[in-house]
Amino acid sequence: MYDEWGIAHGYHDVNGQWHDTPPVTRDQLRALLADAPAADPLWFVDEGSSHAMWGRCRLTLEDGSDRGEVDHLPGDVPIGYHVLTPLDGGPATKLVVAPRRCPAPPRGWGVAAQVYSLWRHDGWGIGDLRDVAELGQHIAARGAVAVLLSPLHAPAPTHPQESSPYYPSSRRWLNPLLIPIAGERPGGLTNAPGTLIDRDGVWSAKRSFLAQRFAAEGGGGQWRSWARAQGPDLWRFATWNALADRHGAQWAQWPEHLRHPDSPAVGDLPLHDHSFANACEFHAWLQWLARAEVRHATAAAGVALISDLAVGNSPDGADAWIYQDLIARGVRIGAPPDPFNADGQDWGLPPFVPSRLRAAHYAPFIAMLRAACEGMGGVRIDHVMGLFRQFWVPDGGSPADGAYVQMPAQELLAIIRLEATRAGTFVVGEDLGTVQPGVREAMRDGGMLGTKVWWFDPSPAEWPEGNLATVTTHDLPTVAGVCAGTDGNDEMRALLTAAVGTAADAVTAAVALHAQVTASDCVLTLAAFDDLAGCTERPNRPGTVDRANWSLRMPGATEQILTNQPGREIVDALASRTNRAQAQ
Repeated sequence: MYDEWGIAHGYHDVNGQWHDTPPVTRDQLRALLADAPAADPLWFVDEGSSHAMWGRCRLTLEDGSDRGEVDHLPGDVPIGYHVLTPLDGGPATKLVVAPRRCPAPPRGWGVAAQVYSLWRHDGWGIGDLRDVAELGQHIAARGAVAVLLSPLHAPAPTHPQESSPYYPSSRRWLNPLLIPIAGERPGGLTNAPGTLIDRDGVWSAKRSFLAQRFAAEGGGGQWRSWARAQGPDLWRFATWNALADRHGAQWAQWPEHLRHPDSPAVGDLPLHDHSFANACEFHAWLQWLARAEVRHATAAAGVALISDLAVGNSPDGADAWIYQDLIARGVRIGAPPDPFNADGQDWGLPPFVPSRLRAAHYAPFIAMLRAACEGMGGVRIDHVMGLFRQFWVPDGGSPADGAYVQMPAQELLAIIRLEATRAGTFVVGEDLGTVQPGVREAMRDGGMLGTKVWWFDPSPAEWPEGNLATVTTHDLPTVAGVCAGTDGNDEMRALLTAAVGTAADAVTAAVALHAQVTASDCVLTLAAFDDLAGCTERPNRPGTVDRANWSLRMPGATEQILTNQPGREIVDALASRTNRAQAQ
């Protein structure tokens, strides 16, 4: 199915129809993939397995301990990233020992929430980590076990602030807008429930407050010790932010001598420019503060918080600047045309070149995955099919011109199992859309949950246990939106009518669908907070630019939404699952 460059000859769409890879696209992608860099060997093995070896080696564990000389790999090597050094002087092999399965998820129900949309009367105009903790506490008191969060990834520090949490500057670091601030909200900063979020205004106010706090507290040693422990990754990110403050967020348009993180000019800036050095420290300090707030939220929530790892990052952002030597320029990740997106999707996200990522021993992937797992009960991997293959769309072309490129799935999955096990984090894969054969089987074998959505598959009684179950997602209509006729399509309205009848109002319909979903065998059921609030607008309509995607504020406080209709009745339907389990 793939050529020697890892380019698919074509693909079957969701209807089973075959589409050949366009010859022009194949030639473009071959030019990007042709030069595989030289790299030290990598060897992935399952925990507990023993293996023959080509020759005698010295085994050094990740913690630096010396296991001595070995002529076969023993089965008691712990999980981790170790080194085998041949005694004959050959290149050292990075040995990755991974568990066979991810940690098990909790059984029960919970809520999926867009963090930015959460509202409280004394908030600063955008949902933050205090709102996350309070949401967790409220639903934990009602028997819930989990909250799925929208991505916490960092945007650029500039204006305009990026609204989509799935188009971040960096997937490795956190969004400072998530930092809760106590005290009176500045005048002019809007915070009315049910209105649109002014991210630029909120960021200006929060940044000003945090800059004053940094000037007063930034000399302390605690955050500096933490920053040193993060190594060069943090300082590169902080440097990019400081440069973006000066030159704008599109690094390809910066002065040429600043466009690469290894440039001598970039390294010299903080040494000779006190203002720039202080800006770098400020952005590093923000990450320390944000991470501390995440730890507080996870400890206070009372349920497992599930982070969301976006499928990619902005080509203009920090990750693209830092990892520019590993990414494929001239292409973007997307999705082929399907019944829900007739033109296909171009997400504008630059992909890693598989051979370059492997030559880097997957360091960027490990770092962003480790960050997503840190302190969390679970992690959701957006578009999990991208671990197996990615749909690359050439610049200047449409998704119809795209082609699938093979990814090193088995090695990426091994790293996920390893990092998730170390963090004690269960894993959910978003496996919706065009899914190639073998993906769901590999997920199941590795203990990863799949995803079931009622709008795509209105047969919850047939859903297998190893899934996260939900009625809708952030990209799909709410039940109230379909009932009102303001969202959805004829097929969705027909499905809803078939499920609840023509006489059902929005509350009755929402409760009925959630009762169906929670009655499935799926191990974990989540309700979108937008459905609990009775919202007719979904968080995002893919492919639209004429509406305020990712900017809708909840119509009321969390406790109010959970107490009023339809929230109270949906929660009662979800909680019946827990009651049934306790009675058994």
